[in-house]
This record gives sequence, structure tokens and C-alpha cells, in this order.
Amino acid sequence: MSRFTCNVCGANCSDESLDREIPSCAKCGSNVRFRWIVHALSTELFGSSIPLKKFPRNKKIRGFGMSDPDSIAEKLVKRLDYRNTFYHRMPRFDIMEKPADAGSYDFVIASEVFEHVPPPVQTAFNNLAALLKPDGVVIFSTPWESEGETIEHFPDLHDWQLVKLRSGNVLVNRTADGALQAFDELTFHGGPGTTLEMRMFSHDGLVANCQAAGFSKISFAEEYPDYGIAWLPWSRPMILRK
Repeated sequence: MSRFTCNVCGANCSDESLDREIPSCAKCGSNVRFRWIVHALSTELFGSSIPLKKFPRNKKIRGFGMSDPDSIAEKLVKRLDYRNTFYHRMPRFDIMEKPADAGSYDFVIASEVFEHVPPPVQTAFNNLAALLKPDGVVIFSTPWESEGETIEHFPDLHDWQLVKLRSGNVLVNRTADGALQAFDELTFHGGPGTTLEMRMFSHDGLVANCQAAGFSKISFAEEYPDYGIAWLPWSRPMILRK
């Protein structure tokens, strides 16, 4: 039995097993990944791991979120100059487009987003790096596998849309050279029709994407039992700096 304090809401918790994505705080529903976001952000900004409710109020620290959970985003808004955005709903932000406010942020949180953006995914990494101030940091996570290469499910995606048939969802694509494609074995995160998985990263492929975008300092998440943070060897989140 794991006993820990939730650094998102402050509750004392116990759980038989700590899973990356399954909620393990009975009060706020945080999982290991959510608690790591708070842990990593506080360590990078303030030099130590502190609970979210103890973050100092400092509106000079400017941050940007991509689909951050409400339990974290609502508190960050009160303490820092921070705004949260979403890929599939308002307020919407498309990381595939060159950011208008490049070089503006002390930190960016990009958790479970980059597996969903269309190819070429390197554009997203380049734009992510562009958002940061010179000494800024990215709190980053995406699913990845330990071996092999990154697998693009739809490498020739060009003019496409999802079509819902009686038999299920189908992705229909016309490639740049005019060929028509249809894919019916689709993986969605959060339920069918919500966020389509575009790729499965590999460790080496993910690191290569980060390095190509100019991130020279890459560290993978470590465990922090006091806040119920434990990892399997794969899909650990990352901290990125230029």
C-alpha cells in the first residue's frame, strides 16, 4: 500500500498501485502524471518540490498550458501569469502554427498533446521551443516505447477528415499526390471521436525530435514517493530546456 500526500489538493492518500493515468487521489482524482507536473514545475521554478497550494503568488512568472487539468490550471491562474488552452476546444491553440507570442513564456506545460497533432510532428516541437524565453522550461509528457522507432500511423496525411459510419469511425485521406486512403483501425484517447492518436513515439525518436528543436537539456522524470509519483520504465515525462 502506497501512502502519500497529493501535491495537487493536499489530501492524505493511500493506494495499492500507482498508475500513470488512473486516478489515485480520492479527493481530487489526480494521477501520477498530474502530481508529477506540479512536482516538476515547482522544482524548476522555485528550486524545490512544494504543493500547488503553496506556490508563491508571482505574476511576473508567465506560463502557458496545453490542455492542463482544471485541478492544476485553476490554481496556477491565481498564482502566476498563466493561461490554459486546448487543442480540440476553446480557448484553442494549435501548436502546429507559428506562435504569435514567441519568446514570451517562462514555462510551458505540454502533457499528452504531441501524440495527437498531425504530421510533421517536428513542426510542433520547433514551435514549442519558440514559445520559451531563453531560460524557459517545458514540462512535457507523451506516451513512448523503449525500443524501435517512432511509428506514424498516417505518414501521408494531407487532406483528411474523420467519417463516422455505422460500423465505426474511419479516417479518409487524400495524399498530396492525389492518392485516396482510408483507415479504420483507429485509436482514440478519451473515447471514440475525441482525440485521435497520430503516432506512437519511441524513446530515441522523441529525444531526436527534442534535440532537433534546440532542446539541449533533456531529463526524464524520477520518482518522488512523498507525492505518490512512481513510474514504469517507459513513457516517463520529460523536462526540456534549450
